[in-house]
Amino acid sequence: MTLRRLVTASLTVLGLTASSLVTILATTTGAADSRAASRAPAGVRLSVMTQNIFYGGDDYDLATGGFCPVANGCPKALHRLAHVISISGADVVGVQEAERNTRRLARMLGWYASPRAHVISRFPILDPPHGRGVYTYVEPVPGRVVAVANTHLPSTPYGPYRVRHGWSRHRVLHLERTLRVPALKPVLRRLPRLAARGVPVFLTGDFNSPSYLDWTPAVAKARAMVPYAVRWPASKALADAGFHDSYREIHPDPIAYPGYTWSPGGPETKKHDFPDRIDWVLHAGPSTVIATKLVGERGDPQADITVHPPYPTDHRGVVSTFEVTPAPAPIMVSPGNRRVITGSRGLHVRFHAHGLPGEVVGLLRPGSHRLLRQANARGRQNGVVDLRTTGLRPGRYAVALRDSATGRIEARAPVWVYRPGSRSHVWTDRRSYRYGAPVRIHWTRAPGNNLDWIGLFPCHRRCGGVSTYLDYLYTHTDVVGSVTFRRGAYLGEGEKPWPLPPGQYVARLLLDDGYHSVGTSARFRIRR
Repeated sequence: MTLRRLVTASLTVLGLTASSLVTILATTTGAADSRAASRAPAGVRLSVMTQNIFYGGDDYDLATGGFCPVANGCPKALHRLAHVISISGADVVGVQEAERNTRRLARMLGWYASPRAHVISRFPILDPPHGRGVYTYVEPVPGRVVAVANTHLPSTPYGPYRVRHGWSRHRVLHLERTLRVPALKPVLRRLPRLAARGVPVFLTGDFNSPSYLDWTPAVAKARAMVPYAVRWPASKALADAGFHDSYREIHPDPIAYPGYTWSPGGPETKKHDFPDRIDWVLHAGPSTVIATKLVGERGDPQADITVHPPYPTDHRGVVSTFEVTPAPAPIMVSPGNRRVITGSRGLHVRFHAHGLPGEVVGLLRPGSHRLLRQANARGRQNGVVDLRTTGLRPGRYAVALRDSATGRIEARAPVWVYRPGSRSHVWTDRRSYRYGAPVRIHWTRAPGNNLDWIGLFPCHRRCGGVSTYLDYLYTHTDVVGSVTFRRGAYLGEGEKPWPLPPGQYVARLLLDDGYHSVGTSARFRIRR
């Protein structure tokens, strides 16, 4: 009997025709598809904000409009910033110039914080070890995440000021390509891959550059301060990598809606200084912008959300609302600190696990398979444990998630343990460099924030203060690491590029996008 006759005979016995079987199969498949769709995560509305808070948010005396005269800061501005964030409706904020106040600002709001990434959120934060502080995960739905990155590009030399001083378009473009575009490399290396895997990705920042979407030929005709159109390279590089500018998606006309974030004024800036839109909320991956608002001072005609002036920082904020489908959270452990002091209050670890009964979180020494100071995850997929640090020997460890049934390590993240009183240490690979040679700076025991930085300062009879830096590079969360200063850098506030002229210099480690120097410093000489 042929296969066709066998099928026909079988259908006859069952009292079915071929067409009725097709109908049943279609109905069954449709029901299965419907059940699968009901299990798929629904869209979530998420509001993402960018806000530069001006030297930690407590260095602005709102009463005088100048710098805070008190050594321990003026908290009123930081409280005003917390109020600004609260009324903005933001769920997640990328903070620039946090200066060790990321957690403090989050506490004022009752939120979570990632000091490494300078991100605060009303939802739990998971800091992935492979993110290197470039991005962190925010968990708006249990077990599902979006990626949030935050950046602060070099501020000087500032392109629009050079335009005002008569630079040609060619010269300005060369400055941007050699100064700001290289600073985007960590972002461009990691974030597009996440978006390609279906993770909604958000990038906030003070980019210290206008957008190519704003300096158009039409704007050059309409604005006296814009003498020519410029395809600003930083914004174009991000667009080419798949990022969308949420403000320009909602307000595509830069003449009708310039959206100036720089500047509402401040201790270092007049209110009507060269106005521009240099603070952006960008997105990539499965997300759709549905609204965007400029946050500023009352009386500003462009601001959608306002507070009584003065605005508590020299950058207006931008908050954009998105429809997103969060991605499944990876199996991971997220220590609250990468630099751990033995005997401290303990190490706070957030985890996302399989939810198996035998999963535990603990500490591993390099080369060892024995889990120290372990805590039972108690069959939870999401949770927090605290690991004791008393009596730990200094050195490198890994926080690990282990399945006790199989002994398999499912996730790990590095931490470094130090004794109380341990200081950061900075050194050079040489005491003297010939003119034009690269200068390599090493460090250990750094706090591990994304925007900790190594600065080079001139020395004459004395070495210059923290505001006299000639060049700097971020440490990118490395507790132990090195950076190399070489050709392509710009020195200080001026226009002179690398190399350093002959003379004496000092390298320092400074914290958290601010001007607080810690630990030892390293002197070196440039010779002819």
